[in-house]
Amino acid sequence: MLKFGKKITYRALLISLLVGFLPGSAAGDILNSLPIGLLVGLAFFLYVFFAYYFPNVPTLFVYWTADSDEIRYCDIKSWKNRLLGMVAPFAAKMVTIKKSDIKSATVVGDLSGNFAMPMAIPFSPGVAVLSPVLSMIHHPDLVVLTIKDGSTVDLDVSRDYAYSRDNTLDKLDAFFKGLGSIPIKTDIPKDRKHTSTKTV
Repeated sequence: MLKFGKKITYRALLISLLVGFLPGSAAGDILNSLPIGLLVGLAFFLYVFFAYYFPNVPTLFVYWTADSDEIRYCDIKSWKNRLLGMVAPFAAKMVTIKKSDIKSATVVGDLSGNFAMPMAIPFSPGVAVLSPVLSMIHHPDLVVLTIKDGSTVDLDVSRDYAYSRDNTLDKLDAFFKGLGSIPIKTDIPKDRKHTSTKTV
C-alpha cells in the first residue's frame, strides 16, 4: 500500500491548550482572579486553535493511501469535518474511491522544481523546521482525479515532496502504474540527481 502525507493528530488541540494555559495561569496568579485567568487563557486558546491551526490544517495534515483497488483520503475540507478531525483525530472522515470509478488523473504543480529559502533569511534551527512548511505553501503539488460522475478529488503530495522529493517521485511512479489504462497527465522527472537532498 502506498501512503502519502501525515494523519491528522491532536497537535493542534494540545498546543492550543498549552498556549492558553500558560498565559491564563499567569494572569490568574498575578491578578489573583480565576475568572480573568480563564478569560485570558480562553482568548489565547481560541486564537491559536481557530486563527492559526483551523485554516492551516489542510496544509499541515494531508493523508491518503492507495492499494490495488481503491484510494482512501482524509476529507477535512468542510469546516465540520476539519473541526471534528482537530478535536477527535480518530474520527476524521475517510473517503474511499474505487479506481474503476476514475476517469483521468492530472498532476498540478512543478515536480521538477525545488523550493529554496530566500537568501536574505539566515539559516537557523527555526528556519530548518519552517522550510518544509513554507515549501508546502509555496510549492503546492496535487494529483487531481476526475471521477466518472464529473466530480474531482485533489490528492496533495506537497508534504511528501517537501520532506523527501525522490521518494515521493518513486511513489507517484508506482501510483500511476497502479492506475492501469486510466489517462494520466503528468511529467515526472526521470533524472532525479537534483532532488536527492532531503529537506530537514
